[in-house]
This record gives sequence, C-alpha cells and structure tokens, in this order.
Amino acid sequence: MSVPVNSSPSEPQITEKSSPRKSSPFDENTFPARLRLLCIGPQEPNWISLTLKLDAEGCLEPQFRWVSTSTEAIALLREESFDCILLEHLTLMPDPLTGKSQYQPDLLIRAIRASGCDDPILVLSTSLRDENWIQYCKLDCEVLVSGQTWESQALVTMIEKSMNRVDLLRANHQFEITHHRRLIRERDEADHLLSEQRKILEALGDLVQDERGEHRSADVESPKESHSLQQTKLRHSITIPESVRDFYQELLRTYVIMGSGNLGDEIGELAELICMAGLDPQEALELHLERVETLVNGLGNRSARHVMSRADLLALELMIHLAESYQKRLLLLQVERID
Repeated sequence: MSVPVNSSPSEPQITEKSSPRKSSPFDENTFPARLRLLCIGPQEPNWISLTLKLDAEGCLEPQFRWVSTSTEAIALLREESFDCILLEHLTLMPDPLTGKSQYQPDLLIRAIRASGCDDPILVLSTSLRDENWIQYCKLDCEVLVSGQTWESQALVTMIEKSMNRVDLLRANHQFEITHHRRLIRERDEADHLLSEQRKILEALGDLVQDERGEHRSADVESPKESHSLQQTKLRHSITIPESVRDFYQELLRTYVIMGSGNLGDEIGELAELICMAGLDPQEALELHLERVETLVNGLGNRSARHVMSRADLLALELMIHLAESYQKRLLLLQVERID
C-alpha cells in the first residue's frame, strides 16, 4: 500500500526533485524548503508532529510518501528520488497466505544499495542488538534508537545528520574524481613536454649531422673518417658512465624536493663529470630527459607538473655550468697549445 501525504492538502503533490540544499552541512536551516521523505513501515506515521518539527527548522513544505512493503518501496525508488529514507527496524508484516514477513529492513536496504540508490537511510528502532548495529554500519545507514520512534524529539536532528553525511560523501567522491582527472591531465602534459623536448634534440641532431656532412663534402673526407665520427657519436650516446647516471638521478630527486637551494656546487660537479666523460650538450640533455622520464614514470598517481617545472630549472642551470666547464676546458687547451 502506497500513500502520498502532503503537508498542505490544498496544494498538488510535488513529484520533481527537491530544491538544492546549502553547501555547508554546518549552516543553520540546512533543510530544503520542500523536503522529500520516504517512510517505510507497517502503519502510516502521524505526520503532524514531524511536520511541526520540520517547520521549526525552516522546512515549510515537506513532502511525505509512505509505503508498507519492500516491493512498493523498490518500485517507488526506481521512479523518484528522496532527500532521506526512513524505515522501521524488524517490522514484521505477515503475509496472509505464507505467514512470512513481507519486508525485512536489512534485506531491503541491501536491495536499495544494490540498485545504485545512495540516498540517506535512517533506521528507527525501539531496541537494537549488536549484530543489527554491525549490519547497518556495513550498509552505510544512520540509526535512531528511541522508544517513541516517529514521535522522537531527535528524529529531525537524525534526518539532518543523515543528509549531511551523504552530502559530504558525495562531495568527497566528486573531489576524488576531479583530483584523478587533474593528475591524468598533468601526466599527459608531462608526456607531451618530454616528447617535444625529444623532438628538439632530434632536430638538433639532424642539424649537426647536416653541418658535418657539408664539412666532409668541402674537405673531401674519406669514408674511413666519416665512419670514425659516427662511431665516436654512438660511443658517447651509449657508454655514459653509470656513476654519472646515478649522480644525476640523485641530484634530480633532491632538486625536485628542495629546489636549487645550495645545490650549486653539486650541479657544478655534475657538469665537470659530464665534461670529463666527453659528452656534448646534446648528449647531456639526452641524459637529462632519460632521468626525468624515469622519475616521472615512478610517480604513480602523484602530480607530475611540479617535477617537470623543477626538472626544467635543473636543465637550465646545468647548461650554464656545462658551458662554463667547456669554456674552462677550451682555455686550458689553448694554453697547452701555446706552451
């Protein structure tokens, strides 16, 4: 049996969703003006007391629906949504033919949750055993234990608590979705930036090869010398000392966490190691991108934007130190030639 009840009999029944509530659960008068409640129980409650209590909280036009069986409740929830669902605990409605209960609250709540309905649920009971408490906690329900049940002075407060709790859960879920999307977007941006930097290095490598090809044509370079240059470049790009890789990896992690700070000496030392290893600036940037990719891939679900911004600063500072190291090395070679 399903009976719609309006607080104002002269007005037609409202079937659309209730008006939006205030965003903060701690504000006063958090009830919507047209609160929609679904009440499930063997007997229709006395709405006068509940209406007066809601009116005192600023809910001027509450809308009540009452059903007495689980079948009616599930059918109604398929068509409409409610601000809160109220049901009585262990209300046994014997069927005239089978003698079995027509609805059991715990099974009904399981069916409601399984259907995808996340509306607030408040269970009313005169007494409750521990196993029942465990069941309702697992089913994500609020419980009001009172001998007065529908006439309890705490009923309106518990309805408000149930609604605020679900609002908070929904807001947290939305925040998690937004945060996850932001991380995915940042990871895509990081991959795009690394790809663009790789393209820059490839273009630079092609330009260097073209310039070397022009010099070889002008000098009529022999095939043996050309093969020697290619082998030298290949050796530099492959046989990067493991100590340089490890040092760069640790320096990159420290730089990402601490920023530049007092790492100028370490960056200068790294530039000297790269210079002594015989790496040109292009190969140094290739090493940089390799270490950055390794670090970004190990972030998991954490933000990559901070890592990329710090890594770009490290690359810029490293290029400055590397230019100074090459300049010093060139001056030493010139002095040795003079001597």
